[in-house]
Amino acid sequence: MRFEELDNVTRRYMLVEFDTEQASGNPYMPKNLSVLGRQAFPDLMRSAIRSGNDDSLIEALRDPALWEVMESYEKNGVVRQRRINIGHAAERLGLTEFNTWYVRGLARRLMDEGVEFCQVYRAAPPKGEPAECAQHEGRIYPVRDIYQGHRRRYWPEPGNPTILSIPAGPSCHHTIRRV
Repeated sequence: MRFEELDNVTRRYMLVEFDTEQASGNPYMPKNLSVLGRQAFPDLMRSAIRSGNDDSLIEALRDPALWEVMESYEKNGVVRQRRINIGHAAERLGLTEFNTWYVRGLARRLMDEGVEFCQVYRAAPPKGEPAECAQHEGRIYPVRDIYQGHRRRYWPEPGNPTILSIPAGPSCHHTIRRV
């Protein structure tokens, strides 16, 4: 992913925002992490925020001990079980979470700097067909809307799919830039 303003200032904002959510009493926690993974995740995230990126977070998350063995999913109205593909799960979580905190931190920074609008851009090519989040590509939004939309599209569950959230969900490659 190409994060245009991933510098020490943005990293400080990212860390403050992350730690604020962690202290909230109801921080987001990925469902498929093991007990060890749930304990380790906040420190792995902080490490990536301080001096890494989505790739370093993905690499740290590839440890099988951090994941449950099986996950539930629904297909044609039937709940089923499948083995977790750790590589895929680590990539999805690492990319999405690092991007989530980049967007949140940069939005807070832009607001503090008096910037009113930001642009959504694709920070990396999609793995397959463009997802529904592609509708936001190139659009300009009030920074405050991006900040206030933090995770609200999908968390707390069930979320509100009518709310603008960037990233829009798991594996979304869209992020923001100043205009």
